[in-house]
Amino acid sequence: MPAVVRRAHVALAVAFIAFGTVDGTWAARLPALERRLDLDSGSLGITIFCVSLTATLMLVPAGALASHRGSRGPLALGVLVMAGGLTAAAFAPSLGVLLPSACILGAGFGILDVSANAHGVLVEQRLGRPVLSALHGAWSFGLLVGSGIAAVAAAVAVGPRAQFPATAACVLVIGLLYVPRLLPSAEDAASDTAHFAWPRGALALPALLTFCSMFVESATMNWSAVFLAGPVDSSAAVAAGGVVAFSIAMVVARLAGDPLAARWGVAALARRGGALVVTGVVLAVATRSPVPALAGFALVGAGAAAIVPALFRVASAVPGISSGAGIASVATAGYFGGVVNGPTIGFVARGVGLSAALGVIGIAGAVIALLGPRLGSSA
Repeated sequence: MPAVVRRAHVALAVAFIAFGTVDGTWAARLPALERRLDLDSGSLGITIFCVSLTATLMLVPAGALASHRGSRGPLALGVLVMAGGLTAAAFAPSLGVLLPSACILGAGFGILDVSANAHGVLVEQRLGRPVLSALHGAWSFGLLVGSGIAAVAAAVAVGPRAQFPATAACVLVIGLLYVPRLLPSAEDAASDTAHFAWPRGALALPALLTFCSMFVESATMNWSAVFLAGPVDSSAAVAAGGVVAFSIAMVVARLAGDPLAARWGVAALARRGGALVVTGVVLAVATRSPVPALAGFALVGAGAAAIVPALFRVASAVPGISSGAGIASVATAGYFGGVVNGPTIGFVARGVGLSAALGVIGIAGAVIALLGPRLGSSA
């Protein structure tokens, strides 16, 4: 059994990498889609909103499916839908066609996210040690791979119509190879990882902090390249590099997340991480220069990276609430952070400009830094 669990652990890490690769590809090429379809910040915000909203709406049905049928099947379905959505977005001739494609992409994200995290909880239980932060680090590594390839593609003038289908095909091949190595559906078909609890009482603060953390992650991922291409007036390759810098910092911080949470406690981790987010946003927005902006987005990634996995663990240990219910609760709250970042920043940018609108990310970071200590030193 240990060998089976180890194989499943590796396969799940690969699935997280594939997930992050598509996410990074999409985020880094948003400026290219914006230029090709002549979108303004509001229209781009609606597109991002469609991805996040559909992903959020899929959490509960995908979770129910994972609960009754096991998480391996939904995980494979999520890979397939995600790849289809990315490919469709590449060939969208107008905003009216891009929005349904964005919804398909978001549906794949939501299905894959809940099933991968449910399987991660199962693998963690079988291994008897924490691995969620490292698995989220695998997603961040995929984000780095996707955004890095996107930066190279932008530098050599390869557009999304060539890059998106190629990335989708690679992800599908990886899925076919590795999904069968996950734990059998019977292992977790009767688990409670898909149930939901409203984020009240002891779950309220972890849910709020998860909302802020995922708002920071999603907003930085979706808008850093747009900011660098717009107000900073960088090249397409440098603009995609904003997601690359963010991703590198996320990988490093998430790999260190489990030992740091054990050493400092979640409260101190949130306080320090939130402070780094605020510092990074100020550096990027105040300078509006490529190198400081890249460094700023890296600081944001380092600050936000380890918080969400740590909060998942806090939610799973709330007395009187099942582990899966607690995780589902804070995950759903977090996804709403992803939902609102697109329209919030997009429409604020219409009124006051994108530079000022990115200040909302700093506000979310400040909330994490100020409220994180209320989790308590034992969290």
